Amino acid sequence: MGARAGDKVRLKRVADSGDRGIVQQVERGALVVRLESSGRSVRVPVENVTNLSLAARKAWASMPLRAVGRPKGSRVYDRVSVTLRVDRELWDHFKELEAAGMILDRTATINRWFAEKMAELQGMDR
Repeated sequence: MGARAGDKVRLKRVADSGDRGIVQQVERGALVVRLESSGRSVRVPVENVTNLSLAARKAWASMPLRAVGRPKGSRVYDRVSVTLRVDRELWDHFKELEAAGMILDRTATINRWFAEKMAELQGMDR
């Protein structure tokens, strides 16, 4: 496994040390990286980057069936991870409200909304 165009990386041991970027091009022994902070492209030796995407690919290859979230026994709250399909426009609006400070905690907000809606539905049965 090696670096690929589109990989997210962090630079080390160079002038832009610690800066993050995205691999634009893979060359022999070097990568062309577009820096997040400035948008400019730099050519750096492969050994001068930490490839975050490659690390994720390797982890997935070694443990594809690993459960999502924290290891069992480390929870402070009794929660489960759930994957939901949400319309893109709705999710974008949610993130805008979050960025504006109107939604402070995703988990607490969604838990509250679910609880309110379920209570409303239960009240309709009576």
